[in-house]
Amino acid sequence: MMNRTGKTAISVVAALAGMLMGATSVLAASCPDGYPTKPINFYVGFAAGGGTDAIGRSIASTIETAQGWTIVVENKPGAASGVMNLSLKSMPADGYHIGVSSSESMVFNPANGDLGYTYDEFEFLGSAMDSWNSFVALSSAPFDDIESFVAYAREKGMATVSLAGFNQQLVVEQLAEQYGVNLVAVPGAGASESMMTALGGHVDATMQATLHIPELKSGNMKQLASLTNRRLPYAPDSATLEEQGATAIPIVSATTFIAPKGLDAAIKSCLQEVIDAAVKSPEFKALTDKYDNEPVNLGETALIEQIVTRDALFRELAATTAQ
Repeated sequence: MMNRTGKTAISVVAALAGMLMGATSVLAASCPDGYPTKPINFYVGFAAGGGTDAIGRSIASTIETAQGWTIVVENKPGAASGVMNLSLKSMPADGYHIGVSSSESMVFNPANGDLGYTYDEFEFLGSAMDSWNSFVALSSAPFDDIESFVAYAREKGMATVSLAGFNQQLVVEQLAEQYGVNLVAVPGAGASESMMTALGGHVDATMQATLHIPELKSGNMKQLASLTNRRLPYAPDSATLEEQGATAIPIVSATTFIAPKGLDAAIKSCLQEVIDAAVKSPEFKALTDKYDNEPVNLGETALIEQIVTRDALFRELAATTAQ
């Protein structure tokens, strides 16, 4: 005769088995039979060593462990994901070509107009982390906020800012116009290059989304402003652009997973599911903790809504400027 403890143990085992069988059937139902049959390619739109690269590789590794798939990560930097996006658009929509991009790279660029693609030429598989952009400088810099930075630029005749995206460049241009000072944007191939330029003292300041966090913690750098629409958890005493009186458009962007338009619905659903699971994994949480950030998958609908809103905003800005 089996005692109550034995019955309980068997019940628990049976329940766990049922849960595992259910999970397996869900995965089988959402991922087409036989997919994938070969390695999946992740194309990162930024150079190696930056935040987007780290995010893409972390999600790829987590999916490989969880699903048993093989994912090959390749960097395709240039024009803040623009080069990769344009290349991806022409690739087969077969579930083996996935871009790791920035949602902001999908919106109209007032600086050069036509990107060669639009957001409606892609499938959106999800996002992983919001980019909390900041305006930072070496701790030894003789300015601490927007006001003193502008005063510095006015006294010296100019100030230089390294960056890696058109949205950051737009902030620099808008600050220069508002305050009537000469601010020179120094583009880099990616965040890592623009950060190294700043750390080497070759520019006066830089705009970053993730790589500046360890430098802030070590005291090597200081934050001049949050470039988002709110103060950031890792620098709560650093005010936003708006709080400091600057009228530049804040940066709202997310690391995004995309595929060429026309992806089979079943494969798309499968990829959305495994990416979402990877974003919610402890492994990815450990990476976002490193950046004092948090995992966030906006989902397809909210992600597209954000892009559409930003696209309209930048088109309106371009039209106003042209008048």
